[in-house]
Amino acid sequence: MSWKDLYSEVKKRKMEALDKKDVVKAVEKHGKILAVNGRYEKPKKVVEHMYASMKKIIREKEIMKEDLSQYDVTLIGCPGSDIPYAAHPKIKDFVNNGGWLITTDWALRSIVEIIFPGYIRWNHAKTADAVVACQILEPNHPFLEGVLSEIQQSKWQKQSDKGTKKSEFRWWLETRSFPIQVLNPQAVRVLISSFEIQNKWGESPVLVEFEYGKNSGRIIHMISHTHLQKGGTKGKYASALILTNIIDEKISQKMGISKSSTPRYVSDWQTSQIQPQQQNQQPSLEEKWISPAQETNYLTPATGARGLMETSQIIEVDVNNPNFSFASKCVYCSFDFAEYKGKIYVCQSCNAPYHENCINTQINEGTCKNCGRILLW
Repeated sequence: MSWKDLYSEVKKRKMEALDKKDVVKAVEKHGKILAVNGRYEKPKKVVEHMYASMKKIIREKEIMKEDLSQYDVTLIGCPGSDIPYAAHPKIKDFVNNGGWLITTDWALRSIVEIIFPGYIRWNHAKTADAVVACQILEPNHPFLEGVLSEIQQSKWQKQSDKGTKKSEFRWWLETRSFPIQVLNPQAVRVLISSFEIQNKWGESPVLVEFEYGKNSGRIIHMISHTHLQKGGTKGKYASALILTNIIDEKISQKMGISKSSTPRYVSDWQTSQIQPQQQNQQPSLEEKWISPAQETNYLTPATGARGLMETSQIIEVDVNNPNFSFASKCVYCSFDFAEYKGKIYVCQSCNAPYHENCINTQINEGTCKNCGRILLW
């Protein structure tokens, strides 16, 4: 499937399945994107197919002539080192004044570390040419709206590489991609990560974002490139959803558009419409806890014979404890801990182990994957 077809499909799905017709139309009318070519990335391949009122692609040195304030989102492609230093204050002012900046791969070192220090940096490792499985940590974040639901459809499972879990997609790392090290975890949100990157090159983040300045400016950085030629169709589709979600969110905030929340997302790859009987189904556990319909619903989470659903604490594992085995397998991803360098957690009730990224993902489900108890930090 070509990029043109993918972005056409993304637009169609957002308007028909994600209830974002108003947002898409607003982006088409008001959204303005500036993409700066890099020696190793040509964002034209994807930006020209995005829906927006203005899409401009320029060479690095041409940024000096641009009035960045007229754009909502600026994308700087890898490596970013050919952008004149004299343009750095313009880029900083753009974000300070509420603009959103997307950077890729080596621009981490040449743009983000220099202009916006103290948040993320290159860890000085260099990846091989590899395609890695990625895990979505914050499926309800606006930048990832609909991604998890979409990539789990049977349409994409048929096009996935063997060994890729239903909730994962694959991301292409070019030779010598720069792993992302988070310096300020209180400010930086890791939206997508990869165990494979962490195990081989020391850091797990794939996509991160943080606010900058007092006017809701944002920096969004991803390892590798936007075009992801070797990531497979599923990975390309996820990338297209993410990039369009970023401009969607920016314009939604700018225009004051309220959107339907992610839990209302309905997919129709397998069914063309919601069946009438579904309207009378009970709300999900998550919906009951977030939006109880009546005062009497405050105690609704229940598990049949056990009555009220039980809770369980999440406990960090002391890896030096002789009772812990690195050969044990994470209950979420089924991988062991042999080469894992991050923190390990267990459900206190059933002792089921999790990688740190896995527990962060599973807690979005609300319950332990093994015993079904509500997970609490």
